[in-house]
Amino acid sequence: MAISTTIARARVDRLLGRTLALGSIVLSIESGLNFYSQLQYLNQPVAWLLTAGLWGTLVTVVYTFWFGKANYLYLRIHALYMVVLLLTWPFILTSDVPQGGTFYPWLWWGLGTGWVAAAISFSWRFALAYYLGLIGIMQYIFSQPMGGSHPPLSLVTDGLYTFLTNASISVIALMIRHAAIKSDEANAEAIRAEVLQAETEAKAKEKLRLDGLIHDTVLTALISAAQAKNEEEAKASSALAASALQKLSEVQSGTYAQEQVFCSELFDSIILAAERIDPILKAKKNCQTSTAVDSAAVSALTEATIQAIHNSITHAGTNASRELSLKSSKSGIKIVILDDGKGFRVSQVNRGRLGIKVSIIGRMESVGGSAHVMSEPGKGTTVVLEWSKK
Repeated sequence: MAISTTIARARVDRLLGRTLALGSIVLSIESGLNFYSQLQYLNQPVAWLLTAGLWGTLVTVVYTFWFGKANYLYLRIHALYMVVLLLTWPFILTSDVPQGGTFYPWLWWGLGTGWVAAAISFSWRFALAYYLGLIGIMQYIFSQPMGGSHPPLSLVTDGLYTFLTNASISVIALMIRHAAIKSDEANAEAIRAEVLQAETEAKAKEKLRLDGLIHDTVLTALISAAQAKNEEEAKASSALAASALQKLSEVQSGTYAQEQVFCSELFDSIILAAERIDPILKAKKNCQTSTAVDSAAVSALTEATIQAIHNSITHAGTNASRELSLKSSKSGIKIVILDDGKGFRVSQVNRGRLGIKVSIIGRMESVGGSAHVMSEPGKGTTVVLEWSKK
């Protein structure tokens, strides 16, 4: 069973990305002013081109985290572009710069957002290597005439300051992300427990129903045998007895009970599980037919329903209300989960959101069913699950 482990993390990463995007605007103003003040030392066409590239990566970061799908690729491009800027610094200088540690290349201010971008988008090992590499290159430039010939003590203090400041910000960001992942895991375990309990309850109810059916079948066979008055009635009672023995054998081996669950037991168990998650949820069922559902479909329908309700609770807003409708027909099962919450644009759902893609749509498709998610900002969300008998 695939349960989402990225819901909270995706929200945290988007929040971190948006914070970084806003911070980048402030830092861009600062680095831009320093860039302008140092134009007299630079090959201006090349310098302007490289600076435009830096601001271009910042624009893509701002856009993707505020208006797009929060693609981490742009964070990585932005972080790696910092290395490009440092490596090209010797080639854009056209005159000597002030010496004795009084001069800082404007790139020092331009690198501010690269550290956090690396921490968010790269693995911690790569991010650590990035930090050490970037600081090493930067301090080497500072130690040379092209970087102002900073004295050794200044190099050490500046390097430590840069590393500790940006590492602290990155560690805080990673701790928040770690907490989000743990929250996802706890939610996933809760959903897993609800799904398992709902399946168990459905099969237990079906087992009770079968026990009653077998009891009636056996009793009918015994009464029929006892009241048989001729050879034809005796043959009929014998057939009833054979059928009863067959069903008893299937129940004893477990094959009969596990192969199918009827819609009434399935619906009751799903509603019970849903109400445990959301006590104010409004549920209704229509099970006028004796539709039998195989065990694989029972698992898929239960999991997809619970996941959809959980997603609604997580994303629809605190004041949203939910409705659950379960209906069976001769051809199959249809379950509708809807809320009147904030809604969202389905086209902008991040690929990492397994709660929709895997645990709902993919889960239903795995048993030959289907799932459709319909939502618009401000208009709530509707999830439709359908499974047809073959």
